[in-house]
Amino acid sequence: MIPGKHLRFTFLLIISAISGSCGQQLVEKSDQSKTISRINELIIENYVFPDVAEKTAAHLTSLQENGYFDQFKNINELATALTEAVQSINHDKHMRIFPMRVPTPPTESRAERERQGGFVESKVLDGNIGYIKLNGFADPRFGKPAADNAMETVLGTRALIIDLRENGGGSPHMVQYLCSYFFDEHLLLNSLYWRAGNHTEEFWTLPKVNGKKQPNLPLYILTSSYTFSGAEEFCYNMQTRNRATLIGETTGGGANPGRVMRINKDLEMSVPTGSAVNPITGTNWEGTGVTPDVRVAKELALESALELITASQEGNE
Repeated sequence: MIPGKHLRFTFLLIISAISGSCGQQLVEKSDQSKTISRINELIIENYVFPDVAEKTAAHLTSLQENGYFDQFKNINELATALTEAVQSINHDKHMRIFPMRVPTPPTESRAERERQGGFVESKVLDGNIGYIKLNGFADPRFGKPAADNAMETVLGTRALIIDLRENGGGSPHMVQYLCSYFFDEHLLLNSLYWRAGNHTEEFWTLPKVNGKKQPNLPLYILTSSYTFSGAEEFCYNMQTRNRATLIGETTGGGANPGRVMRINKDLEMSVPTGSAVNPITGTNWEGTGVTPDVRVAKELALESALELITASQEGNE
């Protein structure tokens, strides 16, 4: 993604928005060759790891010259095959090729999603336990007010569960903002190294949020294999600072943010242009995911969290 802009880890959302009609479009041989040349150009010029970019492009070229892609007759099939081919070399889940998105007019449901800012539910469960279901880290314009409302709802609870089991990522600035609710100290949460300009962008806890900070509130985070990218950063930030207990499944394993680039009139791609660097570990969760402290099936994560909270309370009595 472009440094200085609100960064988005949204390729999962992009894929889901693609029109199914694109898949019926046939691919000409000459178009296939031009498409792969353009993909190679974008990867070599922009991918965060130049040496891996060269290997990825060489692999695509070899497959194309050997006629591998001839068997894929329409845009959807070709996009899937190209994605599998590039990922077989770089193993980067943020790099994907997909049909060009069809613009859609604003809808009432989209407006509602923006108003929610990814916070689909916030409530107090039995036993005075806060629960927030967060399905995306939205642009801070929408995310901050929603976060403030959610945190106000659970203010005064004895523990808080944040459910990220259906969270595919989002803005690192929004990750930074929500993390800041749980720390009083000025701490470096995460850094993003960007190939363009060879520079690093740092994300520190903010001195103030619009609600009340809760640095001592016991925090539990629910995860699944779908939990991805910015949601993984939130998990990793909290886990490496020993600030939360993670419960559920190992997350998806995507730590290289990028931006969407146009290939041609039919296709576009997500190219990772940066990479996360945690100040505690010196690395990130790319390819491995974030391993929870308590590993259970995602369907059992909430129940397990409630049991842990109850056991913790009984142990303190």
